[in-house]
Amino acid sequence: MKVTEELLNKMKQDSNFSDGIIMPDGDYRLIQDGGHMEALMGLLPYTSDEIFKMVPQDDSPLFWLIEKTGCVITDYNSTVGMDMTHEQERVFQALVAHGFISSEYFNLSSQRKKFHDQEKQKDKTVPSL
Repeated sequence: MKVTEELLNKMKQDSNFSDGIIMPDGDYRLIQDGGHMEALMGLLPYTSDEIFKMVPQDDSPLFWLIEKTGCVITDYNSTVGMDMTHEQERVFQALVAHGFISSEYFNLSSQRKKFHDQEKQKDKTVPSL
C-alpha cells in the first residue's frame, strides 16, 4: 500500500500499524501473521528451508534477509535496514511524523560490508586441498 495522508490518518486506529516492511519502491506492507523474518522470507521465491541453507552459518538470518530484499523493517521502537531508497526515506519520514514509529534508524550497510569483508578474509585463510 502506498502511504498517503488519508491512509496515515485512517491507520491511527490500528495499534499494530508500526509493524511492517517498507519495500524498495516505498510500498508499505503491514505484518499480518508471523514476524518480520517471515514477511521477508515470503518475498523470496524459495522455501524457508532453502533460505536458511543460503544464510551463512555465522550470519544473522534477519540481517541477511534485509540485505537480500532491500527492505526496511519497522516497529514502534526502531527501524532497521540498509541505505534507504528515496521512496523508503519518504515513507519512513511520514511514519515518524505521524508518530507510528520512532525516528531511531539502524543502518546495517556498514555492518554488512564488514561482515562480507570478514567472510572474504576467512576464504583467503582456508587452505586449499
